[in-house]
Amino acid sequence: MKASLGLRIYFWVVVAYMIFPVLIVIPVSFSSSEFLRFPPQDISARWYMAYFNDPVWISATVTSFRVAVLSTLISTTVGTMAALAISRAPHRSQTPLTYAATVPILIPHIFIALGVLILALRLGLTDSEITLALAHAAVAMPFVVLITSAAIRQIDPTIERAARVLGADPFRAFRVATLPPLIPAIVAAAIFAFFVSFDELIIAQFLMKGSETLPMRIWADLRLDISPVVAAVSGLLIVVTTLAMMIAEILRRRTVRTLAP
Repeated sequence: MKASLGLRIYFWVVVAYMIFPVLIVIPVSFSSSEFLRFPPQDISARWYMAYFNDPVWISATVTSFRVAVLSTLISTTVGTMAALAISRAPHRSQTPLTYAATVPILIPHIFIALGVLILALRLGLTDSEITLALAHAAVAMPFVVLITSAAIRQIDPTIERAARVLGADPFRAFRVATLPPLIPAIVAAAIFAFFVSFDELIIAQFLMKGSETLPMRIWADLRLDISPVVAAVSGLLIVVTTLAMMIAEILRRRTVRTLAP
């Protein structure tokens, strides 16, 4: 009983420590002061309006959104196919293949950024949203592989075999028996991949020179000005990311319930 109470206390202390910055940023974003100040002396949406009325901030946001959407499409498609291929490989090969598919998680982004930059310079593809999206897809794909692999392991393989026995070709058997229960996990993985790309800074700093993503704009502002607009942008990202992660978690739990025996 004492151990259980201790673990609960430890858990909530860790949670409080992790969300403490959020408890600072959100109130600061509603201050009308010209400087970052906590606690705010008055409440205002001034800096949120400044963000929405500033074409530089909006352009950076739109760039990040375009790159993240393309990266999500690539990483989700390739990652799901990789997870399916790993699940159908011989059992002793699955662990090494999973490690190989998730290596980018272990490599610091600065090394990935340097490698992509060298390749992009050789091919003349620097300052390209497509190049950045491909690099972000490589970073996001391991998360897709892990999320979809967990769902694939819960699917009864005999269902697809039964579809084949009943006359379905391989593609139809996959589409009817395997894909539907995987869709919630795929959507959850896509949401996660989107924010991995949308929030990425280091690779974007290496590859993008003529245009900025939103993290690049935030970093530049913090280095040169430290405008309260940064707090407003951070507040928006916190809310949007939290809602998206909640949706992803709901979809993940739905997948578990659907595939539970």
